[in-house]
Amino acid sequence: MQLRLLLDAALDFIYPRIYCVCCGERLEKRAVHGICDNCCEAMPFIHDPRCHVCGKPAPEESETCPECRYHNHEYDRALAVFEYSATIRELIHRFKYNKEYTLSRTFGYFMTELLMECGWTADMIIPVPLHKNRLKSRGFNQSALLGDYLSQRINIPCEEDILIRSIDTKTQTGFHRQDRLKNLKNAFTVICPEKVEGRNILLVDDVHTTGATVDSCSKELRRAGAGNIYVITAAAVLSDLATGRRRQ
Repeated sequence: MQLRLLLDAALDFIYPRIYCVCCGERLEKRAVHGICDNCCEAMPFIHDPRCHVCGKPAPEESETCPECRYHNHEYDRALAVFEYSATIRELIHRFKYNKEYTLSRTFGYFMTELLMECGWTADMIIPVPLHKNRLKSRGFNQSALLGDYLSQRINIPCEEDILIRSIDTKTQTGFHRQDRLKNLKNAFTVICPEKVEGRNILLVDDVHTTGATVDSCSKELRRAGAGNIYVITAAAVLSDLATGRRRQ
């Protein structure tokens, strides 16, 4: 992690945030996650019933959402904290592109709470990797920052050098699921198979869209002999097929 990231984390610990990351109002003392009570109540948390595979909302009468009945996934289970609404999209954009590193602590807090509720047992955390060209231009991997935070909170090692992105693929924006999978073909490589063989993996990313990225990562981890593969993200994009409702 770069010196700048370490410095930001240290300052955030010594001088806790006192203003809400959403509205800018002064925080209550109990708001350890950086969001005031009013904004927290309005946040688009994903609630039960959830699909028992992808973790997105599922119809009341079914444990598996229509999307997961239509598409198989390479991972075992996935969960996301928030719906990818306008509010969350703005926060993630600030995190990734405006270099507001401390938002990793806000998202990480809620991701940790969700993990503690679900009871998954993992041996290591692996963040979805960026290609070295993207990492150089952006300066950091947002998924690695989330993984580092989770590692500190739940005391599971975060391994950033096991799974790499070996092909600098096109951006996934605007692609449908099949195009995303094609774009990601052979994009990821496990360089230390012996470290994942028989181990349960917690794969960390910022946004779960169609699942193509985490599926591609999971496929390579499976090839390397990984045990259970779980996915945790800050947000999930909800489709009409997944929710059974009309999106505006």
